[in-house]
Amino acid sequence: MIKFGTGGWRAVIAEGFTFENVRRVAQGLSNMIIDDDVQKRVIVAHDLRFLSGRFSRAFAEVLTANGIEALFIEEAVPTPMVMYGVLSEGLDYGITVTASHNPPEYNGIKLFIKEGKDAPQEVTDRLERYIAEISYEPVEHGEFFSLIREGRIKYYTNKNSYINFLLEQVDVEAISEKNLQILFNPMYGVSRDIMMICLASMRCSVDTINDYRDTMFGTQMPSPIQSSLQDMEYQIKNEDYHLGIATDGDSDRLGLYDDQGEFVDANEILILLYYYFLEYRGEKGGVVRNLTTTHILDRIAEAYAEKHFEVPVGFKNISAKMEEEDLLFGGESSGGLKLRGKINGKDGIQAALFSVEMLAKTGKTLSELLDEIHNRFGYLKFHGVNIPYQKEEKRRLYNLLFKEKYIPNFEELVAAEIIKSDLEKEIKKGLNKSQQAELDAELAKIDLGKMYLKKKLKEVSYLDGVKFYFEDGTWLSIRFSGTEPLIRIFMEMNNQAEIDAVIKLIKEDEKLKLDGEL
Repeated sequence: MIKFGTGGWRAVIAEGFTFENVRRVAQGLSNMIIDDDVQKRVIVAHDLRFLSGRFSRAFAEVLTANGIEALFIEEAVPTPMVMYGVLSEGLDYGITVTASHNPPEYNGIKLFIKEGKDAPQEVTDRLERYIAEISYEPVEHGEFFSLIREGRIKYYTNKNSYINFLLEQVDVEAISEKNLQILFNPMYGVSRDIMMICLASMRCSVDTINDYRDTMFGTQMPSPIQSSLQDMEYQIKNEDYHLGIATDGDSDRLGLYDDQGEFVDANEILILLYYYFLEYRGEKGGVVRNLTTTHILDRIAEAYAEKHFEVPVGFKNISAKMEEEDLLFGGESSGGLKLRGKINGKDGIQAALFSVEMLAKTGKTLSELLDEIHNRFGYLKFHGVNIPYQKEEKRRLYNLLFKEKYIPNFEELVAAEIIKSDLEKEIKKGLNKSQQAELDAELAKIDLGKMYLKKKLKEVSYLDGVKFYFEDGTWLSIRFSGTEPLIRIFMEMNNQAEIDAVIKLIKEDEKLKLDGEL
């Protein structure tokens, strides 16, 4: 069964993601276009994954068999460049063959609608119904190069206009004066050429790693998370750079390293850029985040008397709320963000260029800016984990959490011995040696193994999965992935000790029975 999740349809190559299934998606879209009598021109693009170019050709062949012109991008390109093409050409649809940040055995299709937006659920649900109505006979299609010669498939590129658009958004002159030293890691993905052109145009000095095609992505997931960037981290810690930039496989997500080689995670990138746009660029507007993203964004919005919203996971939900409320900023903890009046979806290249501008125009390092933010708005520590599941396990947990609406006993959340070292570190910050010695004497009198955190539950939401909100502003979310067979657990607590305590509770809960590395 072909199902579109939060980021398009994705499946394992040769298992679910086959040429015939790709053709079925193309036929379903063709039927929908014909029934709706909208313009019969569609951008078709692809990334650098295994066979992505061949799959995109198969898609284009089916479109033309139905009298629909395919604007085919031969070069592997970033997803946001495709979205910009749909917007600038005034098209109703565009697609790209990509599985974004998924493991290398996956491929997928992302669908874009008018104005270059991610297709909302009502569109993908409707497309699924069209696909389900197609017989399992081979889908009719032509031969790619014959169709090229006939002019029914046309080569298309909007690379130059996309680069011009990106450079128009940032202060090139201010950046050019700083001679910034940057380490760039495209993670074997499609952002290399465009990012390098933009950085060179801003007179940045750039070194690169992982800048060639590898369909196994160096055996890592092409996701800009710290565990997948250890080679980059080693280099930036041992050489002299102002900034490290990493983008995911299709370039819609971003990861950063500061000048000391410290990883700046997706939530920190969001609060940095939202704060920068409000405080330093003087822009106005609220913010929307998905429900597994930092609540510090809400605190910043409140301090500037701006609106803030929470939506289900899926960037299409962020884009829709931004349009509905005319918001300045939207983001998610997986590394995607969007700014008002820019690309109508997440764009890792654009976000990276704004990060470069932020360093140039503030004259501050990322760590200095983060300290500035935390001093004003407080600190919350984020933790996320993915646990694989079997079908029967999903059924059991679904019934427990969403039908029975089971709630763990957070009132009896025992901190136990795991809290001791973290508690001491938290309390000792800023103390001199004499004060620390006095504190050690006092801590020795306390049986930390019997401490209770006593998290008081404020409310529970079933907007997307289940999310527990606590009275102290912390939270815990448990949901099923929309693109992979994973249970995603996210939380934001006051410190590492609280995170350890919550994990201990989840692991030992007799009803949840969640195995895996939490």
